[in-house]
Amino acid sequence: MNTESPKISIITVVFNGAKTIEETIKSVIAQNCKECEYIIIDGGSTDGTLDIIKKYNQHISFWKSEPDKGIYNAMNKGIIQAYGEYIYFLGADDVFYDDKVLEKILPILIDNTVYYGNVVFKNRNIVYDGKFSSYKLATRNISHQSIFYPKHVLIKNKFKEIYNIFADYELNIRLYCNYQFKYVPIIIALFDDSGASGSNTLDINFEKNRLRIIKKYFSSYVFIYRKFRSYIVKKIRHE
Repeated sequence: MNTESPKISIITVVFNGAKTIEETIKSVIAQNCKECEYIIIDGGSTDGTLDIIKKYNQHISFWKSEPDKGIYNAMNKGIIQAYGEYIYFLGADDVFYDDKVLEKILPILIDNTVYYGNVVFKNRNIVYDGKFSSYKLATRNISHQSIFYPKHVLIKNKFKEIYNIFADYELNIRLYCNYQFKYVPIIIALFDDSGASGSNTLDINFEKNRLRIIKKYFSSYVFIYRKFRSYIVKKIRHE
């Protein structure tokens, strides 16, 4: 991969991902992207992950292994190392949908817009999740495996590491009212929905602040809509 003035920085963060990361790396290499760089941030793996990374060293622009404070701390580290105009995060148990994804997306990345497409959930075998509005974003997140962020946006707006599972959701809400988001009808990745962000794992800090975040960044109409939905869901669960 060409690392001189790359258009896209692909970032994978991993910790003890020896069972899956080789397929992730292969899917990046298969893109044959001349305008991309590939960055891997490892959290100090001890299971053979580093041997796999070293095996593909010639295809990796930068990699580092050291203890971190969680997924989003590692992702913030990756942002600092990136040289691309756009940044894309591919999980260590995810792969690109096919080997033409970046070929399709590169011509579209022509301004400072946040671009997003779709992903396929591996286990549920469904396509997620089309075009978003503020109302839709107030109820569920855009998969970060489908998003291409302008680097300057992420430099100014890092992931808030107090959210251990949904910092990307908080970031998308925060960005949505300040930057243009544009949907492209392309399937970007196969997403392993058995992982942390695809499960029902609780992010206590995010759940505590969710309505406050929505109220801060969205219109009062969106806030009322989301609050009403929360009330209905709680009522159903207690019946």
